[in-house]
Amino acid sequence: MSPGPSHRLLAMGFTLRQLEVFLAVAGTLHFGRAAERLHISQPTVSQEVARLERTVGVELFDRSRRAVRLTPAGEVMAAESARLLEQAGSLLARVRLHEESRMGTARIVASPSVMNRLLPAVVSRAERELPALEPAELAVDTGHVSTTLAAELADIGLGRFLEDVPGYRREKLADEPVRVAVSRRHPLAGRDGIHLHELRDLPLLLWSREQHPRYYDHVLGLCSARGVEPPVLVSPPRIVGSRLYLLAQNRAFSLVPASMAGHLTEEVVTVRLADRATLPLEMQWRLDDERPRLAALRELIRQEAAALGSG
Repeated sequence: MSPGPSHRLLAMGFTLRQLEVFLAVAGTLHFGRAAERLHISQPTVSQEVARLERTVGVELFDRSRRAVRLTPAGEVMAAESARLLEQAGSLLARVRLHEESRMGTARIVASPSVMNRLLPAVVSRAERELPALEPAELAVDTGHVSTTLAAELADIGLGRFLEDVPGYRREKLADEPVRVAVSRRHPLAGRDGIHLHELRDLPLLLWSREQHPRYYDHVLGLCSARGVEPPVLVSPPRIVGSRLYLLAQNRAFSLVPASMAGHLTEEVVTVRLADRATLPLEMQWRLDDERPRLAALRELIRQEAAALGSG
């Protein structure tokens, strides 16, 4: 009879920690720098790598020259170790979903505009309809929702142009209308709708492309499709931040989701974009998160988000 999986695993004789140490050396090709990265001593790094090499029966590093290099076996070990550690991390994350403290808590990470209208409505309904669930909100800058989820710091992400993350599902909830944010003093501020070509003399207030390339390109694409190529004034990640005075003083305009209406300042108004354009609102969560209360919360979010598409 062949040994079972548990016996084969025990026969391997190496630990996940040894793989972490090995990958640190493989990534730096320097035992000293690997020790600094791991905050342990260099002799400890050398010992762990030596134990791993004894266990697998081959040399993983070529130490015959002044520079450390991976052997062919070491190249294979590095690739497989990275995959194994990723699987181990996923296993741990799945198990921890069932911690008692996690069963009744939903951590929602959201970008700034979602915090204005959708999230308050969701939390209010959840208090009434899902009393056994305690939502915890986490606001992050534009472009940081998916990375926060990937770091296991939240259970549900809400934002725009979310990134693909292995093991996570991304669902579009609504196409939210775009509005033009301008100074209340602007001659067109009282109009029912504004055509972008009517704002040719003003620059566009927008965060840098590095902040969120897809979102940035989409906004500039809306302008280009309407025959407008405005100069861009670089803003912090939150339009409502320290550059908001540029809108109030009629020195720039911005394109914002409809849910931003009423959440800027008294000196700034939002006006319907005459040539309708939209921004996607998306939700993201772990594919293997099967907690019933979280499923109920996601459905509640879908219902509340549907109203944004008609705003």
